[in-house]
Amino acid sequence: MTSDEPEDAGSDAAFDRIMETIGNDGPFQRRYNIIFNVIAVLFFAMCVVNVLLILAVPDHRCSIPATVNNTHNETQYQRWKESVYPMEFNSRGDYVPSSCRMYNISYDSVEESPIVPTNDTATVPCQYGYEYDRTYYDRTPITEQDWVCERELYGTNVFAIVRVSEVCGTFILGQLGDRIGRLPVYLFSIVTAAVGRVFAIFSARHYWLFAVLAFIGSFSTNTSFQSPLIIAMEISKDSNRAALSLWQLVGWTAGVCLAPLILWWMGDWSWFMIVTSLPCLLFYCFPRYAIESPRWLVSQGRYGACLTQLRKIATVNGQPFEMSEDQLRLLVPRPEREKTYGIASLFSGWHMSKLTCLLLLSWICNTIPTFTLFLLSLQMGGNPFLNNFWQGAVELPAYLLGQLCCDRLGRRFTNSGAFLAATIACLPVLLLIHRPGTELYVTMLAIVVKFFVCITYFALYLQSVELYPTSLRQTGTSFGIIVSNVFGAVGPYIVYLGTSRDLRLPFVAMGLITLVGALSAIFLPETLHQKLPETMDEGRQFGRDQRFWSVPKRPAAAASDRTLETELHELQKLHKPTS
Repeated sequence: MTSDEPEDAGSDAAFDRIMETIGNDGPFQRRYNIIFNVIAVLFFAMCVVNVLLILAVPDHRCSIPATVNNTHNETQYQRWKESVYPMEFNSRGDYVPSSCRMYNISYDSVEESPIVPTNDTATVPCQYGYEYDRTYYDRTPITEQDWVCERELYGTNVFAIVRVSEVCGTFILGQLGDRIGRLPVYLFSIVTAAVGRVFAIFSARHYWLFAVLAFIGSFSTNTSFQSPLIIAMEISKDSNRAALSLWQLVGWTAGVCLAPLILWWMGDWSWFMIVTSLPCLLFYCFPRYAIESPRWLVSQGRYGACLTQLRKIATVNGQPFEMSEDQLRLLVPRPEREKTYGIASLFSGWHMSKLTCLLLLSWICNTIPTFTLFLLSLQMGGNPFLNNFWQGAVELPAYLLGQLCCDRLGRRFTNSGAFLAATIACLPVLLLIHRPGTELYVTMLAIVVKFFVCITYFALYLQSVELYPTSLRQTGTSFGIIVSNVFGAVGPYIVYLGTSRDLRLPFVAMGLITLVGALSAIFLPETLHQKLPETMDEGRQFGRDQRFWSVPKRPAAAASDRTLETELHELQKLHKPTS
């Protein structure tokens, strides 16, 4: 432990005392949380997923002149299919008329005398456009621009571009948040998301322009959630921080569930993009509550700006607050931080390198199934909007169960056990998905897989925060998200492999990935009831002395006494500058 560390701890205790005097659990915190961590997150969640929803591929087939100019009754329908469309096996293993090819014959006289094709009859790609099943999707970029068959990878590529954009945005904006502040990054995130999504409406006929705007709209996905949550945690008391994270997940789940229902109701992708994107700009309209983190301002030595934000909080909370800039500077001197080297410090020493690699592997094994299941819900049988709704709705009970298990069983067993349960849930899908009439069961099993994957996310996020020392905590968590999003870009291609080859393949891939996740998570050290590492040296030693089958136990009363002594020591230091 470095010599300046107790002084840093005293500075933190001093700022906590200041927050207590102006209210760290008052009306300001509650209103800020409702506005920016629940309602704003709800709207931003819809903005995040709307571009993914509109790129679902509906059932389609080749259009021919005879069906455009004439009509035919139901008794002729089977003869039409035999005369026009070659038969082939689809991704479910059913022998059905082709979606992308037609017989190379003249269709002018097919209505009067249908031609029975033979094996020698040549086939060609669709020559006269496509007909789409409009049961669920009316107007989307897919149906307007014919992004199917030869262009089927267009939508898949956009999905991958969205993931790459999130990686770039997390890397750049995450660092900017520590350099220029959380608030400007948050405001930038709002405007880029809204502008990118709304302008995409006018660019669908120009594919690469549409892809660029999808990149812009997804650039700030992660920081739009992280920035307000970090501010809320830095102005609230410690015991409320887990609840703040849970409330944000409630907002996210509500947005993910509402978005497909809105598209189902509207049926038009242009208005859907406007309704789910433009409301994000409304959160520029709360200047009284849109504050910069006063704790971050103090860490940067900006004491005057910090006092301005503290007075805003005190006024709303109804607490008197009289403090000069000099007094604040004496009470909370700018701390000297332990020197680190960014991402390179995550691999300093064999033990920390091992922990980082295991965490990265767990993040990858969580992100790929999450994104794959979301996209797959749009391609499975039944109502795609309800499929997506239930996959979103299952997140909240998963997070609640995840919190309960993490506090009772520990992070390690919860994470590994949930990964293993997801692997087991994939197995019956492989047996059912090709059987007719099993769409409902397959959908329910996919929801079960999503449920367990969400539990792994909750446990994994806690592990990432708790395994790294204080100076690397945010860097390590952000690095895990960045790397997992890079690998998450293969999710759309896993779905494409399933829809174009065999619908079982995505579940085979997810089962193997979650099995690897279970193995990687079980070798991470337990963090429940453990003293979290503060310095790099503590981080390099954390978990070395734990037994593999150890069960987390609450700390003894003596440990509580030592904590109390530490707090008393910090409070004594707090009064030294004013004595």
